[in-house]
Amino acid sequence: MNREDVKDILTRYRTDTCTEAERQLVERWIVHGSADPLDLSDDQLLEDLLAIRLRLERDFRAEKATMTYRFRRWLPYVAAIVFLLSAGLWLFRDQWTGSKQPSTESQLVDIAPGGNRATLTLADGRTVNLSVAQKGIVVGDGVTYLDGSKLVENGNMKTASTFNSITTPKGGTYQIKLADGTTVWLNSASTLKYPSHFDKKERVVELQGEAYFDVRSIHSTPTPFRVITPGHAVEVLGTQFNISAYAEDVETKTTLVAGRVRVQTVGRTTNHTAVLQPGQQSTVSESGVAVNDVDVSPFIGWKDGFFIFKGTELREAMKQIGRWYNVEVIYEGFISPTPFYGKISREDTLAEVLAILKEGNINFRIEQQATSNRLVVMP
Repeated sequence: MNREDVKDILTRYRTDTCTEAERQLVERWIVHGSADPLDLSDDQLLEDLLAIRLRLERDFRAEKATMTYRFRRWLPYVAAIVFLLSAGLWLFRDQWTGSKQPSTESQLVDIAPGGNRATLTLADGRTVNLSVAQKGIVVGDGVTYLDGSKLVENGNMKTASTFNSITTPKGGTYQIKLADGTTVWLNSASTLKYPSHFDKKERVVELQGEAYFDVRSIHSTPTPFRVITPGHAVEVLGTQFNISAYAEDVETKTTLVAGRVRVQTVGRTTNHTAVLQPGQQSTVSESGVAVNDVDVSPFIGWKDGFFIFKGTELREAMKQIGRWYNVEVIYEGFISPTPFYGKISREDTLAEVLAILKEGNINFRIEQQATSNRLVVMP
């Protein structure tokens, strides 16, 4: 990064056109009054971001302030930006100019949250990268976005025997409204296979990963709705539920929000079945099906844009965070099974999330690899 790059970043910050990473970079400079952001350690960065966050939250909860007060409160920041621009400071070291090879430890200020990202694969082999500006698609005679704009015509793929699929990467989520009116929210690193049209006897979809289903009940001709995952199936008539069936997890969990579902194992010598009531969760493992009463909010919070932790073990929390921010999570040393409690927006950056989790006396380090990022968890 050279002098012009720095000036461009500051200009974008001033005009509110900078990226989230650039915004945090500039505010880091301002808070410390430092011309060299590399003087700061990662721990200092996280503490500063947390301090800014807490201060803004206190301001938000306080009595409504006048516009004059708000403007006055930001004057020091505006003055600092003007000073940096007019001084034309060179905010870089040898690492910025490329005279040294970058180390494996990340020099990134932060990692942005995930968003609306998915790929649609049609039965004839065509693939479409879905728009990040849209939240979901509607399946019917063709495929449209939720706002009605046309995406693709299915042509002759209008039978229940032709399956399409939608896949989200790590850091991606997307919504699908199926031909029967059922709505599916697909979480990160997940795939849903579905027909363009359901047949009259049953409605069947296949899931790998995690999804929330709001199944439309067809009262005139009750048609079972079945979700098939590796090793288990869920059958309903009309209900709302969440399924987590990631390939790397040893258990598959179905959490019922409303209605009634039947969960059963498949492909075993002896299959097991359980019927869930609202507020219950089934866990399918090698030993069979277990049913427990649960608070459903931690298991469905992702659909509404939140991480919700209520006694959630550290490794489970890190698994969710790793998928959403597309980072590989590794552990250094002995990490106690710390339970976490709280509600965190999935729109927060990774550093903001980690700053909150640090209150549990767990330390983190972000490392940049050639093709990916790593989140190192330390005692």
